[in-house]
Amino acid sequence: MKVAFINPPYFPKFSRESRSPSVAKSGTLYWPMFLSYAAGTAEADGNEILLLDAPAMNLNKAAALQKLRDFAPDLTVCQTSTPSIINDLEFTKALKEEVQKPVALMGTHASAEPLETLNIEPALDFCITGEADYTIRNLIRHLRGDGVKNLSEIAGLAWRTSSGETDFQPEGQKIQNLTELPWVSKTYRKHLYSCYKNYFYGANLNPLVVILAGRGCPYRCTYCVLPQTMNGHIYRKRNPKDVVDELEYIKENFKDLGEVFFEDDTFTADKENVKVICEEILNRKLKIIWSCNARADVPKDLLMLMKRAGCREMCVGFESANADVLNSVRKGLKQSGAIPFMKSAKKAGILVHGCFMVGNPGDTKETLEETLKYAKKLSPNTAQFYPIMAYPGTVAYKEALESGALSSKDYSQWLDKDGYHRTTIHRPELSSQDLVDFCDMARRKFYLRPKYLIQQSVIAIFNRAERKRIFRGFKTFYKHLFRRHGEVN
Repeated sequence: MKVAFINPPYFPKFSRESRSPSVAKSGTLYWPMFLSYAAGTAEADGNEILLLDAPAMNLNKAAALQKLRDFAPDLTVCQTSTPSIINDLEFTKALKEEVQKPVALMGTHASAEPLETLNIEPALDFCITGEADYTIRNLIRHLRGDGVKNLSEIAGLAWRTSSGETDFQPEGQKIQNLTELPWVSKTYRKHLYSCYKNYFYGANLNPLVVILAGRGCPYRCTYCVLPQTMNGHIYRKRNPKDVVDELEYIKENFKDLGEVFFEDDTFTADKENVKVICEEILNRKLKIIWSCNARADVPKDLLMLMKRAGCREMCVGFESANADVLNSVRKGLKQSGAIPFMKSAKKAGILVHGCFMVGNPGDTKETLEETLKYAKKLSPNTAQFYPIMAYPGTVAYKEALESGALSSKDYSQWLDKDGYHRTTIHRPELSSQDLVDFCDMARRKFYLRPKYLIQQSVIAIFNRAERKRIFRGFKTFYKHLFRRHGEVN
């Protein structure tokens, strides 16, 4: 069976797989990782696959439709997100008119609102909810006639019946043996290598490859969309040897590799597992640079081991300096723990990309200023300031609905007119635009500090790899430092 997987065209460099789907001010363009995992699983099941990433391949709507028409798929799976859902449904309609075959959506928004999504666009046939890999494989088997007979037997599927009604089978158990899934890097190498160097993460060494060592997050942050809509709250891990095998494959097959990024929701959630992976890297004497998502609770001895095993940077969500605000989003971390963590990270020689979020319950003008001072005090290598991401399927979205903090349910309002992230949340003292304006101001005050500029200049002088990152990142980022964002059409 011929199956197409596509990250549809939208704004140039629009990243659906970001935790804040948008065009990034840093120029970041995410790999379509979950789409690629699903495509690799379908290919391993004996299907002919076409995998397209329109933003990375610079495909507009007409070009993308032409490639799909030429391939003539029996099923097309499109990736989606809340900020892009209206565009993606319009693309779905055009696609259905072109190929006259079933079309499915997967991703965070399809998982959170499958029936609503089907009801918005009659041309859409299926929504995949939760982890898509096996649900899509089971749907393909059904369509090709060697799987279950009834769609109602496929867990994690919403569909349109022959009478035009919609139905839904909830997702079953999450995938327990992640080691069984094909390496996503092999799928990248086969289908996306031509645009490999177009993927860019502003805080990382590029080009880079993004993989998972595990899925799910045991923490309960109210705003984080991936655990709440797709990956769940139990951290399931691949076999550490299999992870390092994949690292070896990546090093051998991706020319000019900068680093590998572990996009696990929280790579350091199981510290013993991190230790085993690091020891496996060291035992093999594998020289590879990698980074990961982490929490500000990694002990110094583990940080030292991670550094020896090649860890360059951790992406850490500090979010707020205010204890009440942190409690309101169930962060489970205190400011008092983040400061010694930063000291330990710096002693270990691991860089930190710090994330700071505003507009949470309890935020005021005063707490926002408190958070900016906190960011300066922590002084991570790079930082991002962004208004709260309240997406359907999250506790944060429910809170905003119930409290009246949600300004609009119009999904087009999640982005500004140029595709950059804005917010639909307001607080008693703070409008949505106030939150966006604060982030623009905080970015200037953080990055234009003389101390920071001197530190980055020293790094650029003595580290060639970091120099390339700094110059490219600053060139991309500079045009946004004095520009106002958040305006919609």
